[in-house]
Amino acid sequence: MTYATSSGIREAHVVVPRRTDLDTARLSFDNGLEGLHLAGGDELDGILEGEFAAPLPVVWASEHNVHVEYPLGARLLRRPRANTVRLARDLTWSIDVHGGGAQLTADLADLRLQSLSFHSGLAHAHLKLGPTPCVVRLGSVKDLRIERPSGVPVRLRLAKGATKITLDDNHLGAIGNGLDPGTDGGYEVLISGGADTITITEGAS
Repeated sequence: MTYATSSGIREAHVVVPRRTDLDTARLSFDNGLEGLHLAGGDELDGILEGEFAAPLPVVWASEHNVHVEYPLGARLLRRPRANTVRLARDLTWSIDVHGGGAQLTADLADLRLQSLSFHSGLAHAHLKLGPTPCVVRLGSVKDLRIERPSGVPVRLRLAKGATKITLDDNHLGAIGNGLDPGTDGGYEVLISGGADTITITEGAS
């Protein structure tokens, strides 16, 4: 186990230390991600613990601002196992992914999210969200499933064309010029690029 610093480290097991006077944190993947399991964690040694397989990313942190940067081309290489990042449940998190993502499983049901943003493409991902709504921003999307607790409203905003969209009991085919279905007052899912095979549904309460 190695503690992250502001200058960055490249290790298989990384911990980001805690500042006791801060109750918010931000996690940024600066060069995309692939093959990652992201979840809340109990009894962590800091605010974040990461277990990474080769090729290892550089992890650096300034207070509660955490950056994970994989090497260029790392997403093209096969990893022996998925990477795992666990986040402290007692903080409010903002999560940003730059550079595209794939094969992501994010169990965020017991985390407080201020925002969740994928600034480029996202493919083959499963997001499980908690009872406190936030805005989820995405670029282009393929094969995405989003689960939220039963009874929490959601509004889906599509800026461009989309195919195979399922919003609870509504099954939509091809959409040419954007769509704005759902209910205000809960999660807001904004997709600025094209979308193919999106399912947004209720999970357990």
